[in-house]
Amino acid sequence: MPSTHKSLCFLCDASCGLEVTIDGGRIARIEGDKDDPVSRGYICPKGAAIADIQHDPDRILHPIRRVGDRWEEIGWDEALDWAAERLHAIQARGGRDAVAVYFGTPTVHSYAAILSVVPFLNAVGTRNFYSSNSVDGLPRNFASHQMYGNQFATPVPDIDRTHYFLCLGGNPLVSQGSLMATSDARRHLRAIRERGGRV
Repeated sequence: MPSTHKSLCFLCDASCGLEVTIDGGRIARIEGDKDDPVSRGYICPKGAAIADIQHDPDRILHPIRRVGDRWEEIGWDEALDWAAERLHAIQARGGRDAVAVYFGTPTVHSYAAILSVVPFLNAVGTRNFYSSNSVDGLPRNFASHQMYGNQFATPVPDIDRTHYFLCLGGNPLVSQGSLMATSDARRHLRAIRERGGRV
C-alpha cells in the first residue's frame, strides 16, 4: 500500500518541500510539496532525481577495495583503518597539507555529518579545506568583504518584499538563491519585475 510522506530536499540551501510516495519500501514518486510555505510546490531537477540516486544499481552501499582489475567488498573497520594508514603515510611523506578535504552542501544539512566533519578536520590537521562554498560562496564572500569589510557580513535579502535586487558574486538561478534560502529563484526575480522593481 503506497504512503506519501512530507520531507525536505537537502541537496541545496533552499531545502524545498517534498512529497515522497513510498511503495514496497521504495521511492515511487517525488513531487514538490504545494503546501510548503517557501517552495510552494517547486522542485528542481536535483530534487526530482533523488529516487534515481537512491535506487541506482551502481550506488555503493559498502566499502570496496580494488583488487587487480575488480572490486571487492570489505568491512567498515578494515576500510577506515586502511584510509587512516594511507592518510598518515601521505602526510608523513608530504606534510600535513599534502591532504585536502572536501565536503558538499548536503553535509551542512546533516547533523551526523557535521558532528563527524569537524573532528575529522582537526585530526587531519590540513589547511586545505574545500566545500561547495569554494565554488558557490567565495565570490559572495569576496563581494561582502569588499563592500562591508567582513566576508561573512552577507545580508540576506527579503526577496518577497524587495524592489531592487542587485546580485554581486553569485548566480541565484544556479544556486537557488543560496543564502536567500529560496526555491524557484526565477519566479522570485520575475515577481520583483512584476511589482515594478528592478533586477
